[in-house]
Amino acid sequence: MVTRDETWRSLHDATLETIELRWASGDVRLRVRTVDAEQPQLVVVASSVRRMECERQLPWEFSASINEVRGPFPAEGELARVEIEMQSGDVLRIEAVDFCLQGAD
Repeated sequence: MVTRDETWRSLHDATLETIELRWASGDVRLRVRTVDAEQPQLVVVASSVRRMECERQLPWEFSASINEVRGPFPAEGELARVEIEMQSGDVLRIEAVDFCLQGAD
């Protein structure tokens, strides 16, 4: 189930630390460091990923901070789509069966 709430919007100004693709399971994990002292790290988990675009062209200069998260919203068939616009101007696009936010381990 895909939902949109305040937690997704709170990723503004979070720092993208890592992107991990688990090929066998099709899961993608994005670890972010937030500005929220109560939840300093979160993991965006995309399950059963079918497509992922990860630009790093830096049109607005280098930045590892997130500007905006768009989605999750419906995509083709059973898929949902999330777009993460970085403060560098690059956009990460992921299409997957499900998205969730988890506290970092």
